[in-house]
Formats: sequence, C-alpha cells, structure tokens
Amino acid sequence: MELLPGVEAIGSIPAIHVRRLRAVVIADTHLGFEEEAARQGFFVPRIQLARTLEVLGRALDETGADWVIFAGDVKHCFSRLLRSEREELSRVFSYLVKERGVRVTVVRGNHDNYLSLVAKDYGVEIVNELYEKGVLIIHGHKKPQGNYPGPVEVVIMGHEHPSLRLRDKLGYVAKLPAFLVAPYPRLGANLVVLPAVGQYQTGTTVSLSPETYLSPILREEIDLRKIKPYVLAEELGVLEFPELELLEDLLAEIQI
Repeated sequence: MELLPGVEAIGSIPAIHVRRLRAVVIADTHLGFEEEAARQGFFVPRIQLARTLEVLGRALDETGADWVIFAGDVKHCFSRLLRSEREELSRVFSYLVKERGVRVTVVRGNHDNYLSLVAKDYGVEIVNELYEKGVLIIHGHKKPQGNYPGPVEVVIMGHEHPSLRLRDKLGYVAKLPAFLVAPYPRLGANLVVLPAVGQYQTGTTVSLSPETYLSPILREEIDLRKIKPYVLAEELGVLEFPELELLEDLLAEIQI
C-alpha cells in the first residue's frame, strides 16, 4: 500500500520501501531491551532480535532493496553497551552486510549511545540526519536541523512508536501499531511516522492531544487533526483510516 507516492508499506510489517532510494526504512528495534528489563527485575522473553531479523528479511525479499536505513533507536540502553546489545547488533549487521550484501545506515536515535563500537566493525555509517533525493530521515526526538542541499519532500521518522486502539465485536480492545502520515507545513513536506519494530515498544496511543506525544515535531509542528493512520493488523493487512479530525469521537471505540 502506498502511504505517499513512492513510499510504500511492505505487507503487514513495520517497514517501508522508499522507491527513489531503493531503500527499506525501519525504526525502533530496541535490541537489548530484554537484558535491560532483567536488570530492573522484569524478565521477558527474548524476542527483539528474532523479530528484527524477520522484518528485515521479509522487507528485503519483497522489495529487492539494496539499502537498509534505521531511523534510530537500534539499541535500547542509554548508559552503556550491554553484552546482549553487542551480540544482537553484530548479528543484525552481519546479516545485512555479509549475508544480504546491502548498504546500512543508522540515523542516530536518543538510545543509540555507544552504537559505533559495533557499527565500525561492519562498515555501517551513523549520521544524525540523512537527506537524499528530497527524502529526509530523522529519528524524531529533535526537530530537523535544516540547511539541506535541496527541497524536502518527505520526512520519515520513528521515536513515537504510534498505535491506534481498536475494539472488536466482542468488546476486546487491542492496541495496534500504525504508520502516521500528515502534512509538515514548516518544511513544505509530508511526514511519515514509522511504528516500532520492537515488540515491547507499544508507545504512544494516537490522539488529538499534543501532550500525549513524545516528539516535539508532533507536539508543536503538526496539525494533529490532519494525521492519517494506517494500522498494521496481521490478519487483515494494512488498514487505512480517515484523518484524526474525522475520528475524534471514535478513537477509543473503532471496531474491527
């Protein structure tokens, strides 16, 4: 499904294909989350690595892309490089670079401290922002810096981990990950917010209240009424919804 011209959701996975760049873009894998949770006394199944490899494999198989771009927060721990992070980052970068032969770029997120200690061994480039052919890729914890060599047509970010609350016919409420698409007037562009790959990062419930969002971009620079959600439902694929201004009375009661 096209989210914007030349920017496509890939099946029902949290990844997009940017045709003009021949690139797959994903965000917020949060590798190492399970070890950090265990350090705080919470023991959860180790699924982040398997999920990341599954998403990357499916995305590359379905698109034939030769570039993988991480829109930040590849790893989880702020203050150090955990043993599991080193191992899992090595596994992911080795898979992409050595097995799939693709170029890999990481747009630095607020969790990506010490990432370079592993990335350098695989020739993975790390940047604060990535501008290429009218596409600007950022993490989203900061506003874009500006001063790009050309016009910005599309901005792609992560950080927010957006989800939409949906209620089924039996009354069960599920929080499902979603892409968000909206005009970005300050840059004269369109914004795409990516859902998190990490299974434990359910993130922000989409609403019309600025204070519920993490990113200063969504809180301060986007008309929330104009956000259009595209929900990832594994059995149903990608579900396109109207703009939030048309869903105001239904955001907690949408039925599937």
